Amino acid sequence: MFNRYLMCLIIISFLIVLTSASIEPVCKWYGIAPFCFLGNSCPENCSQAASNDHGDGATCWFSEKNYCCCVKKAVDSIINTIINSK
Repeated sequence: MFNRYLMCLIIISFLIVLTSASIEPVCKWYGIAPFCFLGNSCPENCSQAASNDHGDGATCWFSEKNYCCCVKKAVDSIINTIINSK
């Protein structure tokens, strides 16, 4: 039984490594500095995990950047990449 789970884990890990270049990240920063109110909304079905005035780079003059996590979007991206790679 343990061997079956281990084999599944290895296969899933292998598929993720092979397709990682085209996989959508689970979490990323939204907002365009210096006017971070531009594009800082989390996409639909995503949740805001954090916010601050610099996020992943340049500092905001107005508003803040939002760090949004989109688990469903990342899983869909993995599935689409695997399906389309055939």
